[in-house]
Amino acid sequence: MNMVAKIEDTFISKSFSRVLVGQIISVTGSNATAVVIPLIAVITLNCSSFEVGILTAAESLAAAIFGIQIGKWCDKIGPDKTMLLSNLIGAMATGALFVVLYLNIISFPALVFLMLVIGVASLGFDISRTGYTVALVPRERIPHANSLIEGANAVGEGIGPSIGGWLFNTVGSAFSLLFDFASYLTSSLLVFVNIHQNKQEYAQYDQQEHDAEDADEIGNDYLAGFKYVISNGIIKSIAFSAGQFNFFTSAFFTVYYVFVVRNLNMNATEVGLAATFSGIAGIVSAAVTGTIIKKITPGPLYIYSLIVPSLAAVLVPLSSIFAGHSSIVLITVCISQFLWSFAITVSVILGESIKQIVAPEGMLGQVSSAERMIALVAEPIGALAGGLCAGAIGEKIALYICVLGLGSSALWTLGKDGILSFKKPKEW
Repeated sequence: MNMVAKIEDTFISKSFSRVLVGQIISVTGSNATAVVIPLIAVITLNCSSFEVGILTAAESLAAAIFGIQIGKWCDKIGPDKTMLLSNLIGAMATGALFVVLYLNIISFPALVFLMLVIGVASLGFDISRTGYTVALVPRERIPHANSLIEGANAVGEGIGPSIGGWLFNTVGSAFSLLFDFASYLTSSLLVFVNIHQNKQEYAQYDQQEHDAEDADEIGNDYLAGFKYVISNGIIKSIAFSAGQFNFFTSAFFTVYYVFVVRNLNMNATEVGLAATFSGIAGIVSAAVTGTIIKKITPGPLYIYSLIVPSLAAVLVPLSSIFAGHSSIVLITVCISQFLWSFAITVSVILGESIKQIVAPEGMLGQVSSAERMIALVAEPIGALAGGLCAGAIGEKIALYICVLGLGSSALWTLGKDGILSFKKPKEW
């Protein structure tokens, strides 16, 4: 196999390659804006910490409110059109925010509203990507495809915040948003090309629409996605373990930044270095997870991917033993972040691949939206709980409680009908 053939095989198809490029561009733009928005709130609007918290929660709130309906739309019109529409909505919201900032008529309520809209666009993009991957990728290549997607996410999450901060300092709050605006349009163009060139590939969604008409009790049930998640032991174990894991992850990192700065005396550069190790781990993990899935049974592997982050997390409070030895503390925290991110990437890729195999294609959007809503509702509650717990009993004890919560999330997977009952497809 020559080099060109190897590259084509690695990236599966031209259509999927466009999705992958769009993913990198979109995630990079979104993560750039994720830095710019809080800076606008704090510097431009002089918002309080409570108001910044409201702004942070707005995106998750949008998912909680509209998630079910977005999933139904995705299953009805197809993931490609849902992704295109989501990108265009995101572009309009970002463009509108640029206009109100440029005209100096921005207000806090307007910023919250636009974050809600951006949250809807982001959720639509994420949900549609699940079904889109199934439509474009052969069954035996799904784990590899999800590894590529998570690798793209890791790249975007690694460089996006730096780009956002640099743009804010260089061109100001308004013009810094144009980068994300351009990323939405570019991603939209790539999806549009796929829609135009691959109409035949999406004929299956026309068939699914007819199938849904023959199964009214499913197609007309607003809570069909949730009911499927609850009724399918494998998907249920993934969704609820992820929900608990996200709750304690949000609680952990609410306390983490306070602890490493105040208790471990890490400076901003050192905190950034630890985050860089996390990003590197995500890229490395995405590159090797496909091979790992081939060698290890999926059920136990998923359980390992939930337990390892708890072992990594405990290194953070334990590193206080080395207080006064800054280099040892830094190395310990960097190792913690690397192991955490590596395991989480395996968990996400494996969980997504299993869901794409188990759930009916005609319900992937609804199942994905239900699963994400469980996780997204848990996050803001976890953040609040983490802050309250740390204030009441101290940061170190709060972190140890989070470690126990993270590790015990694996208990959701141990039922006889849970993820351990999943049989690896022969083509994997």
